[in-house]
Amino acid sequence: MKELIITLLVLVSGDKIEQKNIVIYESCYTWYENNVKMTERKTTFFSQRSYHIYEGQRIVGYACSDKRPK
Repeated sequence: MKELIITLLVLVSGDKIEQKNIVIYESCYTWYENNVKMTERKTTFFSQRSYHIYEGQRIVGYACSDKRPK
């Protein structure tokens, strides 16, 4: 498989988002499913909130491309 760049959008310090670029050699979907875990936290009696975590950091989104980000 060809080289792909996955850019994770990481939530830091409450309201700031940083980008983390990672070179992968598999499909973006497969990499994300294998490496980013979903956790859930109960917020009230009837609701809960889920988070996506990679290496202890909260992920709020991602982009994947065969071109380096600018």
